[in-house]
Amino acid sequence: MNPRRKELLARIWKAQDEAYDLMCEYHSLPRYYGENALYQAEGQLIDLIAIHPGITITTLGSILQKTPSACSQLVRKLRDKGWVVQSRNRENNRQYNLTLTESGMQIFQDHIHFTQNCQDIAFGLLSEFTEEQLESHLRIQKRLIEAYQGDVKRSRSRLAEPKGPAEQEAKE
Repeated sequence: MNPRRKELLARIWKAQDEAYDLMCEYHSLPRYYGENALYQAEGQLIDLIAIHPGITITTLGSILQKTPSACSQLVRKLRDKGWVVQSRNRENNRQYNLTLTESGMQIFQDHIHFTQNCQDIAFGLLSEFTEEQLESHLRIQKRLIEAYQGDVKRSRSRLAEPKGPAEQEAKE
């Protein structure tokens, strides 16, 4: 491989790692709306409940690819903050439908505004790039995603393989 190309690809790889680290940190930090702290995972639930009033915890879990237990814990936190109400489903007594309270709707509006502001800043930073350059970046990003998907698939298949004689006997 051409040394210049190899160096550029290594820089892209490093930039991906840096972006991932920053995204992880960003997702772990609360956003403050007045005195109210909202974490990213809570914000995702608030958004979905606002967009789909009456949604169930099971459906939230399916959409977010989280367990119902994880969603239940988040809903409990939102309920304790006074932002979400759980009402028993009249057609299925075992299910609860979720809606936002008035203060929950205000948090939703504040969260939408915050997200839009972040997006506007990011888009402003990218304003110097042409549409063709942005499309090129998307093609590159798509290939990187394919590489990550392949890594995940190979790792998952390795997890499913027997590790040695002891594990082989345990499976039998």
